[in-house]
Amino acid sequence: MVAPIMSRPLTSLLSLVGLMLLSACPPEPPADDDDTPEPCDNEGPEILLQAIEDGQPAGLSVQVVAQVTDPEGVSTVSLYYMTEGSVDFTFTFMSNEGTGDPNVYVAEVPASLVDSPAVLYYVRATDTVGDGCQAESFFPEGGEDDPARFSVALDQQALPFLERFDSVGDCSTEEVDLDDLGWAVSIQSFPQALHAWRLDDRSPLSGSCSASHGEGIPGGFWDCPPPDGEGTIERQNWLISPPLNFADKTDIAVRWFEKHVTAEVCAELHQLHVSVGSPDPAAGDYQLVEADLPFPGAAWTSSAWYDLSEFAGNDEVYVALYYQGGAAGRWQIDDLYVGEPLADLALAVPPSLDPSAAPGSTNVELSISLENLSETYSSPALTATLTSADPGLSITAAGGSFGAMAPGETVEGDNSFYFDIAATHANNAYLDFALELADGEGHSWTVPVRLLLGEESDFQLDYTTVGPEQVLRFELGYGPQVAPDYSVSSDSVSLGGSPWTLNVTDHAPRLPPSAGTKRWFLNLTNEGEDAATVDGLAFTVGGVTYSAEASDVPATLPPQSARTIELPPPPVLSLESYTVDPDPAAPGGTITLSDVTLRNDGLSTQGPLGCVLGSSDPDLSGFSTSPVTFGSTPLTAGESRAGDGSFSFDIAASHTDNSPVGLVLLCTDGSDTLTPTFSLPVPYAFPTTAALRVDDSATGDDDELADPGEQVSVFLTASNSGAFDTTGPLTATYSAGTGSTASFVLGSGGPLTFGSAPLAPGASVEAAEAIELSIDASALMGDTIVLEIVFEAGSDTWSETVTLDVTGLPWVDCPEPPDAIGDNVSGSPFDIAGCAFRSDGTLLQVRLDSYTTFNPAQAFVDFFFYEVPSLYSIESVGGNATLEDGCVFGNDITGLTVPVSVDVLTGTSATARLAIADLGILANNTQVAFGAGSCPDIYFCDYYPDSSLMFNIQSGSYNCDGNSFIPLNW
Repeated sequence: MVAPIMSRPLTSLLSLVGLMLLSACPPEPPADDDDTPEPCDNEGPEILLQAIEDGQPAGLSVQVVAQVTDPEGVSTVSLYYMTEGSVDFTFTFMSNEGTGDPNVYVAEVPASLVDSPAVLYYVRATDTVGDGCQAESFFPEGGEDDPARFSVALDQQALPFLERFDSVGDCSTEEVDLDDLGWAVSIQSFPQALHAWRLDDRSPLSGSCSASHGEGIPGGFWDCPPPDGEGTIERQNWLISPPLNFADKTDIAVRWFEKHVTAEVCAELHQLHVSVGSPDPAAGDYQLVEADLPFPGAAWTSSAWYDLSEFAGNDEVYVALYYQGGAAGRWQIDDLYVGEPLADLALAVPPSLDPSAAPGSTNVELSISLENLSETYSSPALTATLTSADPGLSITAAGGSFGAMAPGETVEGDNSFYFDIAATHANNAYLDFALELADGEGHSWTVPVRLLLGEESDFQLDYTTVGPEQVLRFELGYGPQVAPDYSVSSDSVSLGGSPWTLNVTDHAPRLPPSAGTKRWFLNLTNEGEDAATVDGLAFTVGGVTYSAEASDVPATLPPQSARTIELPPPPVLSLESYTVDPDPAAPGGTITLSDVTLRNDGLSTQGPLGCVLGSSDPDLSGFSTSPVTFGSTPLTAGESRAGDGSFSFDIAASHTDNSPVGLVLLCTDGSDTLTPTFSLPVPYAFPTTAALRVDDSATGDDDELADPGEQVSVFLTASNSGAFDTTGPLTATYSAGTGSTASFVLGSGGPLTFGSAPLAPGASVEAAEAIELSIDASALMGDTIVLEIVFEAGSDTWSETVTLDVTGLPWVDCPEPPDAIGDNVSGSPFDIAGCAFRSDGTLLQVRLDSYTTFNPAQAFVDFFFYEVPSLYSIESVGGNATLEDGCVFGNDITGLTVPVSVDVLTGTSATARLAIADLGILANNTQVAFGAGSCPDIYFCDYYPDSSLMFNIQSGSYNCDGNSFIPLNW
């Protein structure tokens, strides 16, 4: 299995595309100076190595990723490493298990050896024995004498230590990250860095950035573990400080500022840990300081002070914040302080804003009084600076001072602060400030200040369910629904049947709900056995209530149903009619669409419509770029309107397959982008192969199957599946295609003739001539012969690839109900539909079908066979197959009577073939199961049958339940 990623998220190991790769060519053999034969003339494997950046944090393990290939096959790949200055290299074997690519190998430089000043390393690879010898190669080529190197950073920070999480660069992008500040992230189970610890530009307390652990998205990877859901993994993540020097201190404490965006889907846990050994959580050196940190609210607030004095005297200390959850909340951290315990300063009285203040107000006065909440520590006189991360606020008088404060004392500032509110600032919003305080001795304080401009805003959902056990789930949010900018969830059970009410003032820029980027959505799911109703939903903003449309609420949700309500509903455009010239559209020319009429089946547009035409079809080009407008006023609900111009584009001359082309109108009303799609017919003649008839009567067999060792005549039937007659009589030529697995000798290549008249639409004709094939006697059941067919009629040509099965026995459907459609995790490209099998008594071939088309070169499909008492698995990536013993990660089985073969060429199914004797099958039956797609943490994205394969990647356990496999009998 791939170990947890330390220091920073690495690019997926499933692909090396886009990585900075360094290649190592095998060393040149020494020149011969006599006629003595060389003992080994094959070259060693080729090694491509992922570069490792300098400045790796000390004490965190580092993964090394290599791609190793060799025509002879790869035997071993080893990683050698040592801390620079050490005497000897240590080695470990690199493994391709779990990487998703048999050519990709990984290993770790352990955290204990990632130490200053650097790590030296190299990779050695050997091939399998070929020509009586085994060859090896190294990266770098010099191996131990000239190893690769990456530097290690150990930048100890003195106390007091204050981290504001600000840096040079834009933290809203990937330009800078936590590791640029010396902080490390240990990702354990979280599949996406976006939902791990990262720098965040969203409303920091001070400066331009904070650190945040993003909330997960409900569904897929983020299914909650019990008791909140049926997921199997608790997401875990660590935020780890730079090394801190506690050597000269006795009293030490940590405090930070935090806020929390609640998601209310999965349980969530926050903890504080300290390590005086390795910073890598996997090393087990962390000591728990606080097991259950209380959650903050939605506004910035101070954490408690946590005493770290027991760790005084150590010169290398790591402070870590631990997050555990799933589709849980967002935890934001700013202004983290480690050092001597200080006075605990807070606002003595929540400051108020002058009622006359509004967007556009200037010289708004702010008076602040502070209170020392500490019972032990005093505060000296302090200088103060008022800051704000709100771009709509300009502080015109930012400086001030506060007198000394004894424990429990309250002090008013020596002067007021002043600021301006931009006219474009959202009303009915919170105004957030940070009061930064300093004593001139290296100690700093931050006090959050929040003011309310206008009134608070609320959301309320009223609903009715039947009985206390019925679960009606809610998700409120805005932005793309698959990955919202914001979302929060709840359900009827946790609410006890009471209305769902939320304070949404924090989202003032998106209030009230309106078209475009200010649109909100409400996802509803009724998990009960009775109907539920949504009786009303509304936002109250500035004393005004904004309700859902009468067409949406009240709404009835049948049992086990889901629905989305958008606030407000968007316009819904559809293409009502158009005129095409030429009519019909034809390949090889310019097409003009005029009199295009759109109908609005939703709410009125916000403004007049302007549209351009586009398509993702590679056969289309040359689109006109001038927008076509549809009047000068909004398109109202139910209204149809024609455009005041035309659209034009070109269709390639090669588009002769009679298929329509897909088009999309990209329309905007000044607020929303609306994309009605439609298809334009492009009729043409289109001959295709309807059937292949095998005549093997010359051999005396006459079973109409292409068997090994036979001379057969194959008669091709052509059918015109197009809309027009072919432009002349149809002929075809043929040749051997690529991908055949059987050896054969092909006849002359044609031509084949299909009568003397053009082929009419829907007509089928068998060729007068046969394709002559001589099949090698070594061919096996399930081997294929691939032929390229080129049809010709007049000046038109059409190319097609056809496949002929050798010993094409009929497939038998597996005795198992079809797999559920769409149950593949994360939309994996292979969505298992079902399976089939066939056997000639010597070989067994099974087929796994997919509801969706997948990329054969990347297909990740495993086949499992339960032959009591043994279990076997075929691991396959892109058709490269290995037969192993056991459930997964077993030993390779060698000495097979027939090599295992996997075929994924079709794009909608994958087949595996193996010799019955190689599985030790004594009768005419066995049992099978399947796994498809590679998904982090859960291993397979889809299983069939669902109960047959059970994995818990977090604990490293897996099981193949042979009792749930599908029985096959032949």
